Amino acid sequence: MKQESGDLWTWNHEGRWIVVTTNIGWKKDGSNPMGAGVAKAAADLYPDLAAWYGKRCRKYGNDTAVAVYDKLLLFPTKPLNEDQPWMSWKSDSSLELIARSCRQLVKLVDVLSDSGEFIPRVGLPLPGCGNGNLTPHQVLPIIQSILDDRFVLLGNR
Repeated sequence: MKQESGDLWTWNHEGRWIVVTTNIGWKKDGSNPMGAGVAKAAADLYPDLAAWYGKRCRKYGNDTAVAVYDKLLLFPTKPLNEDQPWMSWKSDSSLELIARSCRQLVKLVDVLSDSGEFIPRVGLPLPGCGNGNLTPHQVLPIIQSILDDRFVLLGNR
C-alpha cells in the first residue's frame, strides 16, 4: 500500500476508482443510512446509491461484501446491528470487518483486472478512523499487511 497527499473526491472526479467506507444496515425505506463522512459524500453525488446498497445489505446481512457501484468500491467497516439495522451507522468500526473487507477488496480488484477492467490504482481513506472511532495506530498495521501497491491511502500529510 502506498500513501499520498490527495483528495478522494478529486480522484473520483478524475474517473479513478475509490473506496467508500460504509456500515451494513438499512432504514425503514430499505436504503442504507449514509449520513456522514465518505458515505454521505458518495450518497450526495450518486442519488441511487443508498437505495442500491441498502438492498444489498438486506440481502446479505453481516455477510455483505465489498461491492462495485460505478467506480466506487463500497467497503463495510461497521457491522450490522441486527436488532436495529437503521442504527448500524452508530456502531464503532470493526477491525475484523476492516481486515475482511481489505481481503475482499484485493480479490475484487484482481477479478475486475482479469475481466479486462484496467484498475492501476485505487484511492482510499483510512477506514474506520473518522466516524468509526478507531485510530490510525489500530488500523494501519492491518491494511498495510493486506493491501498491495495498487492501493493508495489518500490524505493530507
